[in-house]
Amino acid sequence: MDMSSVTQLLGGVNNTQQTNQPNQAIPGAPPAAAEAPSSNSVFGEAAAYEPSGQTTFTPDMNRVREMWSSHQAQVDSFRRMVETLLNQQAERQGLSQGFSIRDIEVTPEMRAEASEMIAEGGYFSVEETAARLLNFAVALTGGDPARVEMMRDAVQRGFNQAERMFGGELPEISHQTLEAVMNGFDEWAAAGSASAITLLNR
Repeated sequence: MDMSSVTQLLGGVNNTQQTNQPNQAIPGAPPAAAEAPSSNSVFGEAAAYEPSGQTTFTPDMNRVREMWSSHQAQVDSFRRMVETLLNQQAERQGLSQGFSIRDIEVTPEMRAEASEMIAEGGYFSVEETAARLLNFAVALTGGDPARVEMMRDAVQRGFNQAERMFGGELPEISHQTLEAVMNGFDEWAAAGSASAITLLNR
């Protein structure tokens, strides 16, 4: 939902009014006699009924815009994190094979370090990278399953941008990472709880 949709949704609130109407006469009943209140009334005087004024509910659009901007900034931050991690992972994959997108000489030490980082259990391995992204998504949403699709979309957009930045195609390790993240989102959505994500329960 974009900001225009939020504004449209809240726009109808301006027309919401509450008006109290006086009691209507019951059809077929005789008209009430206009009498002075009895002196024996426990209230001493008859209570006069005065309809209350209208109440108009007006949304605080400045607050709405502020909250929406904050929300968008958080989602954009997550998308940029996806781009950065996947690019770093892809770069390590290249270094482990002896080439670099930075046009630098790859030394044996660099290849060894990169190979270790993308191996199982390494910082840029499929499981570790995917778990890091899923943990961030859960923290950002508070584990709300209603926001899974929003996070899924942010990951896909981040992946697509990372591909463009990397030259059009990310290596297989990045595709495997994307699949692992999406599987985590599937588990989260199906169970209605982020605690069901396998990668976060290792």
